[in-house]
Amino acid sequence: MAQPTDTVSATLATFPARRGLLALFVIVFLACCVGATLLPHDRHIRYQQFGGTAMLPLGWVYDRLHYDRTPIDIAIIGASRTEVGVSGPQVEAVLTAKLGRRVHVANLSLPQDGRNLHYEMTKELLATHPEVKLILYSLIEHASRTGHPAFRDVADTSDVLRAPILLNPKYFDNLAYQPYRQLSLFLQTQMPGLFGVHRGFDPKRYAGPEHDGTLSHWSVHGNWVDRDTIHSAAELAKAAKGKVAQRSPIFLPARFREYEYVVERHYTRATIALAHAHHVETGFLYLPIYAHDQPIADADFYRARGFVLNAGAIGSEARNYSDYAHLNRTGSGKVSRWLAGWLASGERRGQLHFLPDDRVR
Repeated sequence: MAQPTDTVSATLATFPARRGLLALFVIVFLACCVGATLLPHDRHIRYQQFGGTAMLPLGWVYDRLHYDRTPIDIAIIGASRTEVGVSGPQVEAVLTAKLGRRVHVANLSLPQDGRNLHYEMTKELLATHPEVKLILYSLIEHASRTGHPAFRDVADTSDVLRAPILLNPKYFDNLAYQPYRQLSLFLQTQMPGLFGVHRGFDPKRYAGPEHDGTLSHWSVHGNWVDRDTIHSAAELAKAAKGKVAQRSPIFLPARFREYEYVVERHYTRATIALAHAHHVETGFLYLPIYAHDQPIADADFYRARGFVLNAGAIGSEARNYSDYAHLNRTGSGKVSRWLAGWLASGERRGQLHFLPDDRVR
């Protein structure tokens, strides 16, 4: 019969073996993750992962940048307020009429705020359309602390690795997602038909350079999005008040703003530096929610990196809005004409240089 001391000794003897087995498992798992992250894929398929979501226009953005040789003189990169609040074709038409020369405008804005995604889009834009001369970025009252949810889907893995770590709540989540993403994209690249994606440009799927987010359309969920509707002031005010009440306040004093908004500040600096390195002028555009034209947090931070245009006056009239935060066709028409007029004046005065062959080196 085994003595108690023998049982204890046998149990203790198994501990090193178990630790070794666990260490081996961890090493193999990490090696598999690294290996999966290094798998190649078609980058076009990376932008086709948003079917059935509000981010579906990312596919159009990729096609516009990579396959459409129509020039881009002015690009607009922002969130949904800018997406539905500025008509690229209308700004283009007004600028062309005012200046007597063709100006090409592309509104590349997408739902939700996040400067890290704007950085990735700026990289794509500058790599594919070096003729761009001016980029306008959206502003909201309080920037996102976590960045854009689609960043982990479209960013290069190296950019995910180099993102700020300290006080970035999404860093490890985004990093842990990369092996799965890369493996999935690798398989989709090898068998595109099986996954409902396609390699290369498909003109039947492309909406053309005149794509306009200010127009009424069918949503990915089969709902009619009416950009011509007009709501009462009471309806809009109630929704806007609720949205403002839910907004996260600024918690830290101004001297600690660098840490509270580390993602926004890091990627704003990186984005503007990248644009300026390519001799591209930069500016920011603010569109308010209804009846709540509020100060832009860190306005001086943005003014140091480009001009800031504030369309706050548009927020006083209910007839300009299709919901509490987004303009209807009436409102977007006003903003588009106002923006085009301001830009044309800046070009005439020599303060801006976005006409073709008008770049100052």
